[in-house]
Amino acid sequence: MNLSEAGIRLKQQIRIHWDSGWAALGATPLPAFAIPFFAAGLILLIRLSPVGWATEKPVQEIIAPTVLALAAGSVLLVHHWTRAKFTLMLSLFVWALFLRELHFEFMNGGILFALAGLMWWLSNVRHELVEWLSCFWIRLWLAGSFCTYFISDMMDRHLFYFLPHYRSWNDNVEETLETFGHLMVFALVLMTFKIAQNIISKKD
Repeated sequence: MNLSEAGIRLKQQIRIHWDSGWAALGATPLPAFAIPFFAAGLILLIRLSPVGWATEKPVQEIIAPTVLALAAGSVLLVHHWTRAKFTLMLSLFVWALFLRELHFEFMNGGILFALAGLMWWLSNVRHELVEWLSCFWIRLWLAGSFCTYFISDMMDRHLFYFLPHYRSWNDNVEETLETFGHLMVFALVLMTFKIAQNIISKKD
């Protein structure tokens, strides 16, 4: 491959990913952007209730991996049944999150490479996944989990330090918000199973 061909391929890839990015933004349900803020408000209310102990970090360190373990086990069953490209991608996504949740050291920075690789792959083959991505709930839970993880990570980096009484509630909200993200990933797996049933029934 000469430099001219390499340049043409690079331009093609840039165009593909540029178009995919705008397509993903346009297809993202608006509630997905509000979910983490609604969840954060709900967590603050729970924290002030008699069951506020459930938002404490030691409790969340038990709940969070348990939820993600359920998602990780379920997604393998779904992919084993469907053998679809989308469920393979979803399996890799869930397991990358699960390994990070188990605090494997190589996944601290590795999760970023894993997500970047999956997004690149998804961008290249998005036209092959129309049946899956046309489902509102798949798009909602996928985008909602990403938005929630993003806000949780911002809190982990203490980017909201300027808010009132920040130190008193930050850990509770950050840890529990991450669990909300895990719950949405689990919901995404369950919805994928439901859509898979519809797709397979159409082919029969």
